Amino acid sequence: MAETFLTLTNKVINELNEVELSSSNFTSARGVQVQCKNAVNDAVRYINQKEYTFPFNHASTTKTLTAGVVRYSNPTSTKLIDYNTVRIVKNSTLGNAGYRLKEMNYNDYLHKYSDQEDEIQTTTLDGTHTDSVTTITVASTTGFDSAGTLHIGNEEVTYTGTTSTTFTGATRAAGGTTAAAYASGVTVAQFNRGGVPTRIVRTPDNNYLLFPFPNRSYSIKFDYYTFPSDLTAHDDTTTVPDRFSDVIVTGATAFVFQFRGETDQYQLNMQRFEQGIKNMQSVLANRFDYLKSTYIERDNRSSTRVI
Repeated sequence: MAETFLTLTNKVINELNEVELSSSNFTSARGVQVQCKNAVNDAVRYINQKEYTFPFNHASTTKTLTAGVVRYSNPTSTKLIDYNTVRIVKNSTLGNAGYRLKEMNYNDYLHKYSDQEDEIQTTTLDGTHTDSVTTITVASTTGFDSAGTLHIGNEEVTYTGTTSTTFTGATRAAGGTTAAAYASGVTVAQFNRGGVPTRIVRTPDNNYLLFPFPNRSYSIKFDYYTFPSDLTAHDDTTTVPDRFSDVIVTGATAFVFQFRGETDQYQLNMQRFEQGIKNMQSVLANRFDYLKSTYIERDNRSSTRVI
């Protein structure tokens, strides 16, 4: 049976010879019981902070890009992105291959390519639009050319005039693209460059940007590590595998002793806790250098090749 917030808390309570909680009175805990609940979250948080790449916190996501948008936010639970795994997803409809993006330093990007952001103008659709309307209503047309081409999703739309909030005389599905219906709030962009991104840049706010910026709704996929939320309900479970529940309990017990000012007991349990985390790192987070094989394979069907 999976360890829950309740079972972990009761194990800590048992270490202190106090009265256990039940599912019915878990939310109304008092005194040392509350300390034990808080200490369980403290211990789980401490474990997750000690190692960024525990496999039980691994996740992957696919992000659909927006034409004309350079900068993107990480998933809200992100602790660390493995930028070596960021790749463009192959899309036969859009005509792009699948490949891994190269990581670029933010300062190098600012020095070489940041001017790409200066030419992009964006707004958002105001109201829903069918795939045949010829007046595009937006939040504002300020900064856009008096006539030109818009990028909405994977569609190009040419127009011949503007008002303060509309593009008029629109021709849908320009440039060999396909007309589509759109919801209110969808990004509308105007630019001359753009393409399939080849580089990804970690920004100072721990999000990311792309170069070149996308000119279509390409998708990228990447692996990352999460920082899980605290446990709250009695039946909440932690991402830490059950076989390491004793590490959580030891750490939580140490934190309770610290709160009580029992220094000797705190230090003893904290040493055991730290050793338990080291054991977890040894078992779960070992890293091995990748060595490329230089074995020369020969067969009768093809010429010699290096693997």
